Amino acid sequence: MNDIKVMVWFFPILFIFHDFEEIIFMQPWISKNRRYLCERFPMLSKRLLPHFDNITTSSFAFGVAEEFILISIVTVISYLTNWYNLWVGLFIAFTLHLVIHCFQTLIVRKYVPAIITSIICLPICIYIIRHIVQLFQLSTVVFYSILGFIIMVVNLCIIHKAMDIFSKWLTQYEQQSK
Repeated sequence: MNDIKVMVWFFPILFIFHDFEEIIFMQPWISKNRRYLCERFPMLSKRLLPHFDNITTSSFAFGVAEEFILISIVTVISYLTNWYNLWVGLFIAFTLHLVIHCFQTLIVRKYVPAIITSIICLPICIYIIRHIVQLFQLSTVVFYSILGFIIMVVNLCIIHKAMDIFSKWLTQYEQQSK
């Protein structure tokens, strides 16, 4: 499979497959492992757990939907214009995201939501990246990978703030509906 026009469609598919695991298991996992996380990582828990306490499964799915829409738009535009540089950078950033989940699991020493799909998706991503580096100049791959990672981090910061806002709005809406 050397055709980038085929490989490009794997990104939104792998992304949503992976993020379904996070959507489904994130909140129950945090609830179940709160005490363990507080004991093992007290400083990090003080900072992150209040944020995840505010995020509902619905608001997390909202954030995933935003990311999926962006990835789908980049994928479609790349396919239609035959310009894949940004797609390459975002795909490699996504692959790095999967690797980060693997390290999280090693650090936490137990199941972390998204590890199962990370393990399933990583070989596919590595296969695609092996072909990407044959199709594009290394300098282009490196530049757009850095750009893709920056875009990913900025988007995650924005979307996590939006998840907080969405959760608060949803809570208010549910209270008013009663």
